[in-house]
Amino acid sequence: MQGPRSSPFPAQAPAWMVGDGPALVLDVGSGRGGLAGMLHQAGHQVCCLDRNETAIRRLTERLGTRTVVGQVESLPFLACHFDVVTAAQTLHRFAPGLALSEIARVLRPGGRLAVLYVTRDDTVPWVQRLAALLQRYDPAAMTGDYGADSVGWIVESPYFTDLTRKNFRNWVPATRDDLRDMVRRRPATAQLSAEERDELLAQVDDLYASVARPPEPLMLPYQISCWRAVVDHSQLNPAEADSGVQIRL
Repeated sequence: MQGPRSSPFPAQAPAWMVGDGPALVLDVGSGRGGLAGMLHQAGHQVCCLDRNETAIRRLTERLGTRTVVGQVESLPFLACHFDVVTAAQTLHRFAPGLALSEIARVLRPGGRLAVLYVTRDDTVPWVQRLAALLQRYDPAAMTGDYGADSVGWIVESPYFTDLTRKNFRNWVPATRDDLRDMVRRRPATAQLSAEERDELLAQVDDLYASVARPPEPLMLPYQISCWRAVVDHSQLNPAEADSGVQIRL
């Protein structure tokens, strides 16, 4: 759903993830560059990495930042190069055993991995009603499988420590047409018969009319969950560390 807002996340979220001072940031799995764009506007030097060449080309044209086509599991960068590596709603797409060691390798000592996931806040009554309505047609609708469980990989990883979390709330304007489009785009909706689909959309219209206060749109609440962890290089070459030999990363 596209709302009339200039930023995909509240400004406090990327500021908490990366910090206020200028930083050299690698944004992995950049996609459309929502987080990368905000970091770039905040004055950070951002490098975007994505395996999708089309996405990277568009980011190059839109942001003018350094962009690279590549995979997180084999990062084409020198060791100890970046201050922060960010992953906005993408960590679950990577192979954790390979990706986390590569991220740790390219981070400078004291550098951070910062992860962001967006989840819908279903504690608002009208959102609960919408979920109940959709689940009549699709039991899996709005069940909250967003990929954030992958943050557990950082907890288990020997390459990171001091994992902390902070949540932010983001209210997204939703017009009647926005809500209809969100429901219509669901794969389960496309599988309904024309009659069932029209009936579902009519119920969505009724729900919107019962809670909206025109001309103001409804405000759809999202929770922005952010994590950051400090890199620990001591486990990248454990054999050398045990022998007392120092290896330059």
